[in-house]
Amino acid sequence: MTNSSNTVGSQSRLSRRSLAKLIGTGAVVGLAGCSGDGGSTGSGDGSDSSGGDATEGSSETTTLTAASWGEGVEREIVTEILNSYGNSAEGVEVEYQNTPYDQYSQNLQTQFAGNEEPDVFYLISDEAPTFMRNGALLSVGSDLRDADDYDLDDILDNLLEPFTYEGSVYGIPKDFTPVGLFYNTNHLEEAGVSAPETWSELRSVLEAIGESTDVDYPMAVGSQPRNTLIQLILQNGGNVLSEDGSEAVVGSQEAVEAMAFLNDLVEDDLAGIYGSDLDSTWAPPAMDAETISMAMTGAWSVSTLEQEYSDLYEATEVGMPIPEGGEEATISFTTAWAASANTDAPDASLGLIKALTDEEGMWDWVSTGTALPSRQSLLDRDFYDDRHLLSGLGDLGDVAHPMVFGPQTPMILDTIMNEAEAVLTGDKDPETAMTDAERQINSEL
Repeated sequence: MTNSSNTVGSQSRLSRRSLAKLIGTGAVVGLAGCSGDGGSTGSGDGSDSSGGDATEGSSETTTLTAASWGEGVEREIVTEILNSYGNSAEGVEVEYQNTPYDQYSQNLQTQFAGNEEPDVFYLISDEAPTFMRNGALLSVGSDLRDADDYDLDDILDNLLEPFTYEGSVYGIPKDFTPVGLFYNTNHLEEAGVSAPETWSELRSVLEAIGESTDVDYPMAVGSQPRNTLIQLILQNGGNVLSEDGSEAVVGSQEAVEAMAFLNDLVEDDLAGIYGSDLDSTWAPPAMDAETISMAMTGAWSVSTLEQEYSDLYEATEVGMPIPEGGEEATISFTTAWAASANTDAPDASLGLIKALTDEEGMWDWVSTGTALPSRQSLLDRDFYDDRHLLSGLGDLGDVAHPMVFGPQTPMILDTIMNEAEAVLTGDKDPETAMTDAERQINSEL
């Protein structure tokens, strides 16, 4: 492939040793050739960007490999879309690689290291910065933005951000989920309180529930509160990194206050820790057993509540209290469909991503109710009017921040969570822990 003047390939690159350190495994991403929205993915050579790279009328067949995780309904829907694309795109066949979630990232990194990566694949948002900075991904933004039958502007901007580097888009988020505060309205009614809108109201509501119900702990958190702490910091006006991403700022007063607020709930038995204070390790079973009333969780809990705990599902609502004078904010998780920059079939790969993430392809998946669509037009559908938890999470979409902090995201989050655990277990005070986290992160950045 030929580099253009604005390709990632023309920029300085990380060494394989540095890249392995950032990813946190022995496998490294292959340093690929050209990319960048200003470069060509092949659609300018007369071939059809919505179909394959095979010449019209040719008997040659282009074989694409597509990789994802997922079982059950997710696997069935992905397989159906892949088969449909293979049947409709002349001269293209698609081979599907399905890998268990807990093995997927390591497997993908190993494939890239051996130059055997799939053409199109799931890309987790916090791994995207490393892949993008090393030219490993095919740029897709310009071609999709110019396509007559594809609306890239319909994708939520804050979800595209983790897959954008130096103005080029390298992945299209297939879905997302914000994190919201799920609460049992029966317990609120029993305690004679309303849903909390501020941090002080949240504490008061938890106190009332603790006094009026038989729950063990009114709220649950993780020992490493990944689904709770970061949004509290953002809501309080703090952040994880400086605006330019050059240094950690989690030792700020705003971040310390957020950590202290959460720790006070645990110290006062208003929040219990999963797997320690509570036998359950996640929200639905803990809420169903009525050992807790509230937890911060996402769309991954909705289908379980609806299918396995229907009475609790009907009684549960979702919101997100913020500190007085604070900012509306939460975190979100998203995964994109992306393509290798080394693919031998860039047009066909682009066409497959289009099929997987256009309105029809995305709706085939998100209409199962397991996640939310990354398209505003789909979020606006009447489908969500009768699905109160998904609708409530959807309302948080505009204020959701992806949990991505550059190529060293895993190290950054692990450091913060280790220090947060030290606070929640009584080994450190909030100020010491957060300033220690800031110092450790800055020593690595």
